[in-house]
Amino acid sequence: MKKQILSVVLCLSMLLSIFAINLTVNATTVNKNESKASTTDKKTGVSKITSANDFTWDNANVYFLLTDRFKNGNTSNDHSYGRATDKDGSPLSGWDTAPGTFHGGDFAGVTQEIEDGYFDNLGVNAIWISAPYEQIHGYVDSGKGFAHYSYHGYYVLDYTETDANFGTKEEFQTLVDTAHKHGIRVVLDIVMNHSGYNSVADMEEFGFGTLLPGASDFKYKLNDVSDVNSNIDYETSASDWGKWWGNDWIRSGLPGYTGGQGGSDLTRSLEGLPDFRTEQTKTVSIPPILKTKWTQEGTYDQKVAKYGDNSGSVSDYLTTWLSEWVSKYGVDGFRCDTAKHVEMASWKKLKDKCVSALKTWRENNPTKAGADWDEDFWMTGECWDHNIGSGYDSYFTEGGFDSMINFDSSGSPLPAASSINGKFQRYADSINSNDKFNQLTYISSHDSNLARTSDMAYQGSALMLLPGAVQVFYGDETNRKTVPGMNFDGHGGSGHSLRSDMNWDSIDQDELAHWQKVGTFRKNHVAVGAGQHQQITAYNGSTGYTFARTYDDGTVSDNIIATIGAPNNKDIAVDVSSLWSDGTEVTNAYDGTKAMVTDGTATFNSG
Repeated sequence: MKKQILSVVLCLSMLLSIFAINLTVNATTVNKNESKASTTDKKTGVSKITSANDFTWDNANVYFLLTDRFKNGNTSNDHSYGRATDKDGSPLSGWDTAPGTFHGGDFAGVTQEIEDGYFDNLGVNAIWISAPYEQIHGYVDSGKGFAHYSYHGYYVLDYTETDANFGTKEEFQTLVDTAHKHGIRVVLDIVMNHSGYNSVADMEEFGFGTLLPGASDFKYKLNDVSDVNSNIDYETSASDWGKWWGNDWIRSGLPGYTGGQGGSDLTRSLEGLPDFRTEQTKTVSIPPILKTKWTQEGTYDQKVAKYGDNSGSVSDYLTTWLSEWVSKYGVDGFRCDTAKHVEMASWKKLKDKCVSALKTWRENNPTKAGADWDEDFWMTGECWDHNIGSGYDSYFTEGGFDSMINFDSSGSPLPAASSINGKFQRYADSINSNDKFNQLTYISSHDSNLARTSDMAYQGSALMLLPGAVQVFYGDETNRKTVPGMNFDGHGGSGHSLRSDMNWDSIDQDELAHWQKVGTFRKNHVAVGAGQHQQITAYNGSTGYTFARTYDDGTVSDNIIATIGAPNNKDIAVDVSSLWSDGTEVTNAYDGTKAMVTDGTATFNSG
């Protein structure tokens, strides 16, 4: 039996209008053998049922959050590894508001919001979280005088452990399991291009490099840290620095290492970061820093037994460690940072291992939510300036990517309703004509901009109605502001100003309610992101913009008509004759009002 999901018109209400129409007859017929995930919104008590077969990454509503800046669910882990403490272990004043420190957000906080229905209410069906694995323990110089810790997850120390500031392995497993129970996929932000910088704290703890007298004092600072590197001897012996990652593992300008300055995108040290030598095929040993760390922790023998020593190349180890997050916890996808700085063969190796790992997790956990989902492991890549026009290129054909992040709308708001048809049509024609091609489109992110206009209701509507997958950056829906008094310094800089704490105490409730409505509409209708697009006629609303989306994959059929940008409080008659016959009763999904299709039109007030 084919499942049909039928809807008619969506018009944006608030400063502009949206209305959405659903058939009031039996609008959904579900096969009895379809898998369903049932969730209950704790705030409203409403039970929601979604079918696993409804999901496609082409229609994904991905919520991107920085775990550390989202919600603090467990205050006991706020100063793990002695981060932002004085010599006595007491928290430094201002630790939770300084721009480059860990602020306390963790797995437990994300899990609480999943359980409370925050993401359900937004129509979110995938959460992209910061890399969960262990980061360098200390801070580095931000270049602006304040301490810069790896709260964002991009300075890896150990792929095999969770970072204690984010939480335990058990807490991470709870996050994934809880998300799956709500029908939400979990996507990890991962880096395979570079390790984290050296910091004074890590150099002391793991015994590598050469520190000068007075260096230890810098461990206990939040500001005035610009002299920290002058207390590190970067020209001392190769044996001292060889105790770090080692020349077999990274490029660096240090004694005994192959330099990483200049060269191609694949072989240079990006922003001075130690560049993993993933292109090499030679067999390498476990890096010295991890041998030291695992020995100190008492896990060395266990981990060498699991991963081997002298048992593969750098990319073999990295892809094994990363794919273990899939086989062990059931992670559904990766967002791959700095994709153009790693060769396609290593990305393809990672993808193949993760596809196999997800199948293994599903087989080993048959009673868990998500075990019966049928889509393969998903990978999207970040390549600065890659966009819709880049097309179905080598990232897909050689690198194994299912999607690339779309920079087409980065740094500017989406066009007004009067001129957005070109973008909608181009996206639908490009993405939905090739089932192997997808783009993840955003209007705000952690290193480009926060889209904040006078009409964020419209921005939410336009984003949620885009063809292909879309990404909400935490706080887009609540009008979260940038860090007070701190200017954004552009891509390639820190981006700290964009990463303020989630504004739980100052949520714009009207804006949130609107994003919830259009996000839920998108989640309920696969045609929005995955359907074929066509502009159609709306009478008495010449300033609005109306379109249809139709989808049919042989199992699920879905048709919607939407109007955005209509004038306020006006009856809008929309031509729905291409989808619905006269006498069909339909419902505006935005406000619940009903209408009968008459003479090929359905009429609703825009609100």
